[in-house]
Amino acid sequence: MDEKYLLSVCGKQYVNGSSDKVELQTNAAYVMKNGSRYITYKEYDPQNPEHHYRTTVKVDKNNVVTVIKGGEMSHNLILEKGERHRCEYRTPYGNMTLGIYTEEVIIDLNDDGGELSVRYSIDIENELASTNELTLKIKEATNNVNCTENNTDA
Repeated sequence: MDEKYLLSVCGKQYVNGSSDKVELQTNAAYVMKNGSRYITYKEYDPQNPEHHYRTTVKVDKNNVVTVIKGGEMSHNLILEKGERHRCEYRTPYGNMTLGIYTEEVIIDLNDDGGELSVRYSIDIENELASTNELTLKIKEATNNVNCTENNTDA
C-alpha cells in the first residue's frame, strides 16, 4: 500500500459535560475503488508504540461512511446520516454491542484529497454514552514525512 498522502485526524468525545480530544497526523493511502473512496492508515498504541493496527475509512457513493478498525479494540462503525446502526465493539475484556446514531455527515473529497466530518452519538443498552465528532483532512504529501505518533490533547 502506497502511503502517499498526509492525513490529519481530529476526534472529539463529549461525556457527561466533559470532553476529550485526540489528534493524529500520519501517512495514509487514499484510493478510489468500485465507486468508493478508501483512506487507510496505521494507528499506534500509545502505551506500546511497537503495536499498531490498521484503520480503513470507506466513503461509498451513497455518502455512507464505514470505519473499520483492526487490533484488540476492533469494530466496524457504520455512519449514515439520520440512521442508527448497531456495531460490535471488541475489547480485550469482551465484546459490546453499541448503537451508533449519525447526526451529520459532511463530505468534501475529490481525487486530490479533501475533508470528511461526521457527528454521531454512541449508546449502550439505549443509554447515551457519548457524543462524538470526527474530522479527517487528507492531502497529497509533498514530502514523505513519517508522522505516525498519536498526539492527545485534553
